[in-house]
Amino acid sequence: MAQEALQQAELLAADSIGAVIEHWGFRKALGRIWTILYLAEEPCPAADLAERLSMSAGAVSTTLTELQRWGVVHRVWRPGERKDFFEAETDFWKMISRVVNERERALAENVQSRLAEATRLAESTPRSSRRSHMLERLRRLESFAGVARAVIDSFVHSQRADFHKFGNVLSLAREKVSIRRRFGGRS
Repeated sequence: MAQEALQQAELLAADSIGAVIEHWGFRKALGRIWTILYLAEEPCPAADLAERLSMSAGAVSTTLTELQRWGVVHRVWRPGERKDFFEAETDFWKMISRVVNERERALAENVQSRLAEATRLAESTPRSSRRSHMLERLRRLESFAGVARAVIDSFVHSQRADFHKFGNVLSLAREKVSIRRRFGGRS
């Protein structure tokens, strides 16, 4: 009974994180497998992951390869074992900053570069009220893209995240959930 409840909790957590990961534009399977590994007491072989998540061996293999590429899952060697074992990266900051660095920074750089090109194109046209208006707006967009890029760079290079500011919010949320559970409804 207890084992079954733990398995249900594991799958519920995996589906929840999978949904978050999918919302961020990644495949749901990435979040599901990472969560199973994160919750595991010891590194797991791919076959166990396939069985626990009812996934094919090929889908698990592809997903593990992608998770390793992102640095959020690591292959672990076990003496005397021929099969590969995997474990989740547990440092949230390391995972988030890598994704932000690789995905969002690239996007911000691309947007800023394209807006600069758009500005140059507009500058090459004859003077007109439309040109002046468009240049003013393009420069504002380009400036905003530069700020976004600077924020991303600052976030990635800070090498730490201060989550203490969220402490009171989390306490209030836990309290509200506790009240709901106690009284069986909305609070």
